[in-house]
Amino acid sequence: MIFPVILAGGTGTRFWPKSRSRIPKQFLDFVTPESLLQATKRRLNRLSDREQIYVVTNRRYVNKVLEQLTCLPSSNVIVEPLRRDTATCIGLATSKLSTVDPEGVMVIVPSDHYVADEERFLKTLCRGVEAAQRRKSIVTLGINPYSPKTGYGYIEQGEFIEEYSDALAVYKANRFTEKPSLETAKEYLDSGRFYWNCGIFICRVSVMLEAIHRHMPRLAKGLDKIKSSIGTPQETEVVKKEYRDMEKVSIDYGIMEKASNIEVIPCEFGWDDVGSWSILDNMLIKDNCGNAVKGNCVNIDTNNCIIDSDGNRLVATIGVDDLIIVNTKDVVLVCRKDKDQEVKELVKKVKEPRFRRYW
Repeated sequence: MIFPVILAGGTGTRFWPKSRSRIPKQFLDFVTPESLLQATKRRLNRLSDREQIYVVTNRRYVNKVLEQLTCLPSSNVIVEPLRRDTATCIGLATSKLSTVDPEGVMVIVPSDHYVADEERFLKTLCRGVEAAQRRKSIVTLGINPYSPKTGYGYIEQGEFIEEYSDALAVYKANRFTEKPSLETAKEYLDSGRFYWNCGIFICRVSVMLEAIHRHMPRLAKGLDKIKSSIGTPQETEVVKKEYRDMEKVSIDYGIMEKASNIEVIPCEFGWDDVGSWSILDNMLIKDNCGNAVKGNCVNIDTNNCIIDSDGNRLVATIGVDDLIIVNTKDVVLVCRKDKDQEVKELVKKVKEPRFRRYW
């Protein structure tokens, strides 16, 4: 079996004020009428039957997932009682799927990605599945970088393993580097041997379980207890109890930087991580002045801005450049483009009691 697993439990703080704790970015539409989650699910429909697609999310978003993915069986929503990082999230899904088909192939995909060439994306996933079925490896997709971004992890290409007829090749991954400095990122780009880590992982269920036991024994201990409870009346309580003691560690730090059985498929299908407002520069159609505009807006002498306006209120600008302007029903954000990563820090202030209603 092939099990697409969509990770959909994040809060999307860098997309505040449009993304809020009650409805984070994966449930919002930024480019098309469908949400990021709906687009992700639609792309994966051709990879597997809908009964084999799973979504991992936080307990507070279960109803939102089922509301947006109407054809998804409710039993295919894997619920995290607390927010942990991706290692725990993927571990929970792995434990669940090990009771269904331990030799099935997981295709782990975040819910907040943009993909331009969906046919090429699907072909790449299929090649990853083939590689995972042939070997006891964890296959990841390496995106050809076009700039030295410091917000992404990087994968170094190692020795050649095999090539497919559609020019997609598999290599051993020499190492993972999480969010390097700008100087290091420039060196990686110049070398031609490094790719962006897009957070998509493909492997057999048993292979992921083995990797967790080898490299994250503390997590494995809790997951073993959860696995034993699956299908029993105690399952929900056991998951809650074990989650309290689980550490917050990403899959990159916990496994990918340590494991020796990682493979990478270099690829290009018009990918972007919808991680902060400035990414909309690459996704929205721009006017003659380089402005990416969505919603009700009028501009004079305005250049290279991103403007997103919900509702009926008009956003009017004169003589401004390189700004992000986001208008919602109760908040207006004005931010320089080069400061968009700091929206996450701003949200910390918004979480203070006097502003809490805006988060």
